[in-house]
Amino acid sequence: MRTKLFLVFSAALLLAQAASAAQETLDLGPYQVSFSLESAARCTVQVAESVESRTPTGIDYIERSILMDCDDGRVQIKVTNYHNPVPAGDRVTTALNRKTPWNIGCIGVDTKDRLVDRHTGFLTTFQEVSGEEVYQVAYWLDRYLAPGDYLGETSCVISSSLPWTATKELIDTVHVEKAEATQKPSTMETVTAGPYEVSFDLGEKNYTIIQEGPEPGETEEHAGLERQRIILDGVNRAATIKITSYDDFRIVNQGTERLLAEAALQTKGYVKNNASEWTIDGEAGVLGVGEDEHHQILYVAIYWPDQVRTEDGPVLGKTRCEIESSYWWDTTETLLDTLHVERENGA
Repeated sequence: MRTKLFLVFSAALLLAQAASAAQETLDLGPYQVSFSLESAARCTVQVAESVESRTPTGIDYIERSILMDCDDGRVQIKVTNYHNPVPAGDRVTTALNRKTPWNIGCIGVDTKDRLVDRHTGFLTTFQEVSGEEVYQVAYWLDRYLAPGDYLGETSCVISSSLPWTATKELIDTVHVEKAEATQKPSTMETVTAGPYEVSFDLGEKNYTIIQEGPEPGETEEHAGLERQRIILDGVNRAATIKITSYDDFRIVNQGTERLLAEAALQTKGYVKNNASEWTIDGEAGVLGVGEDEHHQILYVAIYWPDQVRTEDGPVLGKTRCEIESSYWWDTTETLLDTLHVERENGA
């Protein structure tokens, strides 16, 4: 094991309970970590020097941490980057999350799944002998479904002995993002599909754009609809962007869309599947991942790019987008991160 001397080289960031700046951003090696912690009493934030080591299977990794000492508790945000993909399934993530932080003595442990930083993760509550509670969440920034189970290269574990109000604020607002090392040339494409301008990036993949539609139709209520389809046909891989526009506003229900994503995968033979929340084009959506009996992977994402949030009412929309991709996760993620669908004014 190769461990560098643990040094504190950045400090003196004070978070006051009445602070006006809601979001704090810190550099953590190649990552940017942002969060809000207004609910906590005064805190001092320290960034520790990275620790290098190796897993029992011989994979090198680098561990980076942010430490916060507050008047009412302490926090650690730990980001671990592995040089090669490692198992990142729910069982592995749960085990990672249930490692007792700071060697505390506990008499009770309770773990539940929880969305963290747009990713599926787990929250564990440790009950100490004293009756106090310590919280810990674990998730992966980049895990993807591979034949057999999930793999990932970057895990994030957040430990907190702050009261639940402050801990919840931290968990709800934390965001970890890797900064681009170099500026890559833009490979954005823009396609006109009926009244829509659709832009996206598939990186440097070779593919052919095929457009289908418009296809008129009607809903069960006999209201009109129209479908457009853009196919990004690559070498043994493809992605399809399906756009359905309605004449009237429809209720947008994320729970229903999650079930529809799983059903779409099931219908195509991807019997091992699940769907969770995912942000697409700046809007709330869902991402489903499926694996068939031949260990092939398919992704299905759904979102409404024109969501309207009514006051004390349902979320409404007139345009529904469904993306299906058989590309590997890195390419699919690039597509979802760059996709933008916009209806032309007056169309």
